[in-house]
Amino acid sequence: MHSLTAGESAIARLSVVKVVVSLLAGAVFPLAFAPFEWFWIAPISLALLYWVVQQAVNYKVAFRGGFIFGLGQFGVGVSWVQISIAKFGGVNLPLSILLTILFVAFLALFPALLAALLIRLRANYLLYPLGWVLFEWIRSAIFGGFPWLLLGDTAPGTFYSGLAPLVGSYGVSLFLATIALLLFNIVRSHNLRLSALLLLAMLLGSWGSSQLNWIEPVDKSLSVALIQGNIKQSEKWKLDNRATTLATYLEASPPENSVGEGVDLTIWPETAIPAFRFQLQDEFLTPLEIKLKSEQRYILSGIPLLDRERRGYLNSAILLGGINKSGVSDGEESNILAEYHKRKLVPFGEYLPLPKLLTPIFKFIQIPFSNFSRGAENQPLFFIGNTPLSVTICYEVAYSGLTFSQLPEAQLLVTLSNDGWFGDSLAPYQHLQIARMRALESARPILRATNSGISALIGADGEVVKQIPRSEFGVLEVTVKPTSGVTPYLWLRRYFEL
Repeated sequence: MHSLTAGESAIARLSVVKVVVSLLAGAVFPLAFAPFEWFWIAPISLALLYWVVQQAVNYKVAFRGGFIFGLGQFGVGVSWVQISIAKFGGVNLPLSILLTILFVAFLALFPALLAALLIRLRANYLLYPLGWVLFEWIRSAIFGGFPWLLLGDTAPGTFYSGLAPLVGSYGVSLFLATIALLLFNIVRSHNLRLSALLLLAMLLGSWGSSQLNWIEPVDKSLSVALIQGNIKQSEKWKLDNRATTLATYLEASPPENSVGEGVDLTIWPETAIPAFRFQLQDEFLTPLEIKLKSEQRYILSGIPLLDRERRGYLNSAILLGGINKSGVSDGEESNILAEYHKRKLVPFGEYLPLPKLLTPIFKFIQIPFSNFSRGAENQPLFFIGNTPLSVTICYEVAYSGLTFSQLPEAQLLVTLSNDGWFGDSLAPYQHLQIARMRALESARPILRATNSGISALIGADGEVVKQIPRSEFGVLEVTVKPTSGVTPYLWLRRYFEL
C-alpha cells in the first residue's frame, strides 16, 4: 500500500488548513452585520479569502476555496431562508432544508467564480477589491438580484459611515475590500511601510468624511405614529380574524384631538389590511376615509390590490385622508389620495423566475408560489400636506436605485415591511441595517413600519432614533424633521442614470 511522502503529507495538511480557513472565514463574515455589528470582522474575513486565493495553485483550487468561503458566508448569513420556506411556504422540513442548501450553494458560486477568475487571469492583487465589488454587483442584479450581506452595508454606526453619502454601498464595499488587501499585505510583510501608510490614510479619511454635512432640514416637522400590530403570519389572512386585525390597527392609531395638534400621519405596515380593496371598500375604507378627512390627518397602509389587466395582484401602499396633493389614483372606485405598487418582487416568494422551466417543477413537488404583478417604474410621490415622501415596500429597500427614484424631490422616506416571514432569525436585524444604509446614502430620515418588527425612525445620519423591539405589539410616536438636498452619491446616480 502506497504511503504518503513527507512532501505529500505537508501538501495534504495545507489543503485541510485552506478548507478550514475558507469555511471559518466565510462563516464569521455575517458577524459584521446586524445584530452583531462587529464591522472589523469583515475585512479580516476578506483578507483570509485573499490568502486562500493567493495559495491556490490553479483556478480549480481557487474556485473550491471561494466556494467553501461562500458556503460559510451564506450558510450562516441567510440561514433564515429555511424558516420562510418551511414555516410559511407549506414545504416539509427535509425539502425546505434541501432548497435552502441549493440556494446557499448558488450564492456561494459568486465568491467561487471571483476566486477562479482572479487566478485564471493572473490578476494583480490590486484587482482583488475591484473583483469583490464587481461580483457583489452581479449578485445584486442577476435573476432579479439578491443584494444581501453587501460589505458596504456594514457602514451604519461605524467610523466610516460618512463614506456612504459620498460613494454609496458599493463604494464602501470597495473601501473595506481595499482595507482587507492592505491587512493582507501587512501580515505577509509585502510593501509593509506603504501598506501601513495607505491604511492609516484611508482610516483617517473615512473618519473625516463623517464630519461633512450634505443636507438641510426643512422648516416643518411631522408627527408620526408607527403601528406594529404583531399579527401572527399564520393568522392574519384567515377570514375569521380579519375584523380583529383591522380593529387592532384602528384602536392603536392615535386620533387627532384638534386641528393642528396630535399625529399628522399614522403608518401601518405591509399588507396590514388583509383583504383586497373591493372587499372592504364600503364597510371599512370609505368610513375610515370620511373620518380621516374630518380630522385632517392621514393613514398610510399596506394592502393587496387586484391587477385585473394582468390577472394577478399587487403588493401596494395606499394613502388615506388629509388633502389631496398628488391626485386621485384610479377614479371612481375610491377617493384614496395616492397609491404605490411594489416594483421589485421577491424571487420565488412573490413571483417565479424562469416560469416556463420552473412552474412544472414547482407544481410536481407541490410547492406553492405567488403571482404578483410588478408596479410601474414611475409612480407619484405621496404628500402629507406639503411634505413629499417616497414609499418602498419590504425587499425594495435593499435597492438604492428604487429607493432613490423619487429623490431629491422626496424629503422623507417610508418603507413598509412584514418580516414575520423570517421568524426569530437574523433577517429582521439585517433588514433594518439595510434601511439604515439607505438613510445614510440619501441623507433622508426613514420611517419603517413592520408587522412584527423592527419598526423604527431612522435619522438622516443612519442612526436609529427610536424603535419597537421584535415580536412585540407597539405604537411608536415620533417627531421627524424632513430634509432636502443632494448627496454626492445621489448626484452621481442621477447624473449617470444609475
